[in-house]
Amino acid sequence: MALLRFAFGSRHARLLGVITVALIALVATPSDGRSSVTRLDALPSSAERLPDPIWLPHCGMRIVEWRSTAALRPETTPGQEGFAVMNETCQRAFERYGEFLRSRRLPHLRAVADVLPTISLLPGNVLLDGKSQRALNDLPSRFEAVAPGCCYWGLYVDSLNHLFLRNDPLIRNTAGRLETNPRFVRTLTHELSHVLSSRLGVWDVVGYDRARDEDLAEEFVAFMGMRFPAESSAEDLAFHRGRVPYAPPDDPTLVVAAPAGPSLPAPSASANTSPQR
Repeated sequence: MALLRFAFGSRHARLLGVITVALIALVATPSDGRSSVTRLDALPSSAERLPDPIWLPHCGMRIVEWRSTAALRPETTPGQEGFAVMNETCQRAFERYGEFLRSRRLPHLRAVADVLPTISLLPGNVLLDGKSQRALNDLPSRFEAVAPGCCYWGLYVDSLNHLFLRNDPLIRNTAGRLETNPRFVRTLTHELSHVLSSRLGVWDVVGYDRARDEDLAEEFVAFMGMRFPAESSAEDLAFHRGRVPYAPPDDPTLVVAAPAGPSLPAPSASANTSPQR
């Protein structure tokens, strides 16, 4: 009987030890002293969310977070002109995505996208504030669990049902007036392909493959008439400061060939990015 009690106690001791180790592993910090980052850290906290989310009717989504860039305040601050850029981009993309899928002979389960994501607009230019706390390339403290390596302009995380975008829907033209930023439109169009292919059920039918999803997003960008490549942070800064042409999609003289895509570390299986060049 004593032997039975000893065996019973030993099993419980081992079980308690396993549970203790598991709990320690959950709360332990990495060897460099940083706290562990989970995919939920990518979402905005209650203090970071807008007091009143902004509804975009043609997108069927709400902007729940928007951080401006101090050096580009007029171009990156919430306002009707910026909302209009997003709404118009969504309207065009939604109207033509079915046609695009048919041109690629891709089936889908649903005629209308279900459960569309919420949106955060965050700084993305790493030469300004794109690596600051709670920016798109704030990888170590907020996006490490869902994002590939630096640097990118947009990120759709299907498992969080959240879309993270650069914060500059507007740009100054040569006359100094604010107008649509075609580079922002390119990024949003790319990310909308990820959203729509997922929410229309394309990958439910054909099976998900991240490389194919990225290729499809770039094909959709070209399908929508944007044949200029994604830019680097240095090029973006020059565009905003008017030092180089920013290749509006209706100006064929500024269209350039897209370079080979960058090699990225493997992200979360559900993360899809618009990488910088």
